[in-house]
Amino acid sequence: MYYRYKSKKKDRKLLKLLFILILLGGAVYLGYNFQSKLMFWRIDRNRITDQIDKISSITNLEKKIAYIKQLSEDVEVYKEENPLDSDAYIYLARVYYILGFTLSGKSFTEMYIDDSLYTLSAEQKRYFIKSINSMSKAIAILNGKNIESQDMLILCKSYFFTGYKENSAIFSILKSLSSSIDKLSVDDIRFYSVICLSSGSVDESLDILNKKGEVDESVHGRLFKAKALTNANRYTEAIIAFQNILKTTDDPAIMKISFTNLGKIYFSQNLFKESLDQFTSALSLGGDDVNCKLWIGKNYLAMGMKDKARAVWSEIIAVNDNEEAKRYINSM
Repeated sequence: MYYRYKSKKKDRKLLKLLFILILLGGAVYLGYNFQSKLMFWRIDRNRITDQIDKISSITNLEKKIAYIKQLSEDVEVYKEENPLDSDAYIYLARVYYILGFTLSGKSFTEMYIDDSLYTLSAEQKRYFIKSINSMSKAIAILNGKNIESQDMLILCKSYFFTGYKENSAIFSILKSLSSSIDKLSVDDIRFYSVICLSSGSVDESLDILNKKGEVDESVHGRLFKAKALTNANRYTEAIIAFQNILKTTDDPAIMKISFTNLGKIYFSQNLFKESLDQFTSALSLGGDDVNCKLWIGKNYLAMGMKDKARAVWSEIIAVNDNEEAKRYINSM
């Protein structure tokens, strides 16, 4: 009887061990074949969108960049786990675009005003290209349908920042979004107006800017409009706009932007004495402004004062070995 009990006990242990092995085998099978679904705790759609929304609340630039870079790595993992999910590519395109843009530390309006739109770093351009590739993949998966206007705008901006497409081609895409223009932010409206302007649609550009670009609500808005007028070759209106800004501000940074832009306008009209006065005023606001000194030298040269031009450019080279100043001297 003891042996029968011992045998049954041994059988139960074997059954229990077999049951455990079956469970482990099943867990391994499920884990291997459904790992993307079992990883929901790590990252899913809701978490991604929540994290993207959180970006705007981070005020410290260094922390914001680190946060976005980590998020891009997470979304890359999500994309690898969901290679046919269009949303995965759209999320990735959004994150890479935001990262490229954030690295500038400025808004589109600020970049337009200070002429830094065309001086992006190689790193920024690399992220914008990644954004283009990801958004293009999403569009291909969706057969070009049901793409949100905001995502098409991200694609257009990435095209613009990288020179991936001509502005005329970007303008054609933006025209298809015109029905959604009321949903665009002020910064996006201003981008739209710049593309209009660069494509030759001057009246449409300025009309959109005046009606929806909030160009009269702030000094940056007024500066943006003054720059747009300059780029539209409406120099008289641009001069008046910059002069009016100078009458209403005592901010040295705003004054310097206005003086330098006036100087460039006057120079383009061969009004070299007036141009020289503007750059001299900008330089008097403080700081060792190489750009102002370069323009001062150009004005001296245009006025026939070669010795003064050479002296200014030589002063620049003595301080920072500036290649542009060297080029000017060598061309004399």
